[in-house]
Amino acid sequence: MSRMILTLWRALLLLFAALVAWRILTAGLAGHYADRMPGDPNALEQVMTWAPDHPLALYTKGVDILEDDSDSARALFVRAYAANPTDARPLLAIAALDAEANRSENADALIRSADRLQPANPSIQQRIALYWDQRGDTPTALQHLSKAMTADRRIRRQSFPVILQLAENPASRALLQPIVAQAPPWWPGFFSYAAARADSTEVVRGLMALRRETDGATVSEAERVAYQNRLLRDNYPAEAYLSWLNTLEREAREELGLLFNGGFELPLRNSGFGWRTRTHQQLNIRPLRTLGSKGSQSLMVRFNNYEGRFHHLAQRLFLQPGTYRLMGVARVDGLKTEGGVRWRLACLGDSREVLGQSKIFLGRSEWEDFSFDFAVPDSGCETQDLRLVSAGRHAFELDFDGLLWFDNLRIERTEGLDAAARAEALREP
Repeated sequence: MSRMILTLWRALLLLFAALVAWRILTAGLAGHYADRMPGDPNALEQVMTWAPDHPLALYTKGVDILEDDSDSARALFVRAYAANPTDARPLLAIAALDAEANRSENADALIRSADRLQPANPSIQQRIALYWDQRGDTPTALQHLSKAMTADRRIRRQSFPVILQLAENPASRALLQPIVAQAPPWWPGFFSYAAARADSTEVVRGLMALRRETDGATVSEAERVAYQNRLLRDNYPAEAYLSWLNTLEREAREELGLLFNGGFELPLRNSGFGWRTRTHQQLNIRPLRTLGSKGSQSLMVRFNNYEGRFHHLAQRLFLQPGTYRLMGVARVDGLKTEGGVRWRLACLGDSREVLGQSKIFLGRSEWEDFSFDFAVPDSGCETQDLRLVSAGRHAFELDFDGLLWFDNLRIERTEGLDAAARAEALREP
């Protein structure tokens, strides 16, 4: 008797093992074909053959027959959700069918369930945003679109033009206030996009006003730079200057003058009316401590076998019409070049007139003073560009190797320049 029971148990175990092996085989085959479904038209039928209740296959089959047989498609979506209650896509599909059939309450409930299931899935959140937009609930749609944009940078690129359209209409711009208050990660990028592409300055001003109205808002450096650049582009230099001035920290305000941070005690931040540099692998431009610095550091400009025209260091100025003198100290630490470099000051308004330029720096020298006089005209020169540039004009003059230092740059008003002095200020050394 015991031998018969043992034989029976062995048979049952073999049967169970065979069933498990069969399930593993069918699941494996179904999974294999499921992976091929997006690009293989025959894969869906293979999955359905090996796993009739495969949730992805049921959902995909429902999408395929949706236009021809919505009732059967709905049944497939229901089965797909039952097979995998963590996937929100079947709920979205059923909600769309209910919305078409004017079963709005049921559709809304399904959409909210889908949101709870996958609150951080970008494609799900994008589809939920579209649903609420079609329902006429723009604020809710924006909240879900914001979630999608936070999770997926590609959706940001697709959505920026849509949000800009809302911002360009004063009536709909206010709808962005809840989003602005949250300061999502994509907002600085959008603001820069809007500042560059908006139809008018008023749109950019309106967006900045929304930002500033938010309690405890900290406007990012990227937003400030984009805002100031748009004001300058649209010829509002005074407003741009005040915007930049109001964002300066206390230690930066101590470096204010007609020229900002001329002692190079602060970092070069590439913003507003401060120093701007352009990166290049053969250049190194940064404040650094060196022997003879007037303060804690001076500006080092190092060339590493640089070739070509140099114009990689500049500051935008906001000088009123009148006469001025730029002064500073420089040390040339073995700058090998035929052409050298010099400071040049030119208008940035309607006129691009060169107002003045310094002596040429090359070779080797200890710390020494330099200066030049210039006059800002009454019109066409609302802001000015102070820039360190290559002085040579020919190719053989545009090779540089070595370094030089600058410190204690400043601008002071003068009593006036006569015609001879102006000519002298522009004369080539």
